[in-house]
Amino acid sequence: MRILDLSRHSFILNITLVVLLFSRVSCLYKVVTPHEKYISQSYFEKHNTLTDSAFEHFVAHEVVYGSCELAKEGEVGLKIVSLDQKLIGEGSHRRLLLSIRLKILLECNSKYQCEAIIIERLPSGLFGDSFELERLVQPFKEAGVFGDTNLELPSFRSNRSLIEVHFDMGSKLLSMHEGEIEFKVELPLHARYQPLGHGFSRVMFSPPDLFVRYSTERKVGEKCLFPLDYHTAEPEEVDLVWEIPCGDKDHTEIISAITFISAILSALLIIYVSVYYFS
Repeated sequence: MRILDLSRHSFILNITLVVLLFSRVSCLYKVVTPHEKYISQSYFEKHNTLTDSAFEHFVAHEVVYGSCELAKEGEVGLKIVSLDQKLIGEGSHRRLLLSIRLKILLECNSKYQCEAIIIERLPSGLFGDSFELERLVQPFKEAGVFGDTNLELPSFRSNRSLIEVHFDMGSKLLSMHEGEIEFKVELPLHARYQPLGHGFSRVMFSPPDLFVRYSTERKVGEKCLFPLDYHTAEPEEVDLVWEIPCGDKDHTEIISAITFISAILSALLIIYVSVYYFS
């Protein structure tokens, strides 16, 4: 009887180990399908930090681009004509204006529903404002900030983040002219506290990643995801740079003293008002 119990427990243990091993292997080989909503969210499910090399490897090898008729015919449907990036505003709260023109090779109609996806990989020292970005969801389809969204962390302690925006290519809000479609989007950005030093920290922007996702009505649930390249786009004239002021080390003691005195005076004022009010 005891031998049978031992055999039974051994069998259950072996089955459990096999199930755990299979699930572990399945997790290791999980890929991003065209049906998944956000590409960026899938990336951060596998990576804790954002690096250009890791993200480019992820897009090249771990994103499945679908196998529908569009892929068979080799018709991506959109081609980048031009991309302009511009910073708007002053100070540590600014907006990144993206103006993109696309050549329509395959019309989005009742047969093909398509959306454009923009992924802006923010350089170190900046973060996207998720609260302000919520305003973009109404005119556009989806928008989200992924990565390190802790607003209080200084630049040297924070990780990079990115912004992903989805456009409905059939929306009447987008301007179309002579087979080209143009859309503009303003991304709200904030500068993090830079390391103490002298002068400014130079933050340089790279072109965003662009994708197009198609869904067909011929086969329910069939979707295709294609990356767009910049080989046919008009080159940008200059690199986009944001110069962020750094704190001066020589002023550290003065600022600390003023901050401490201000905190003490504020606390005394609160105590005085509270005693006066309740008396």
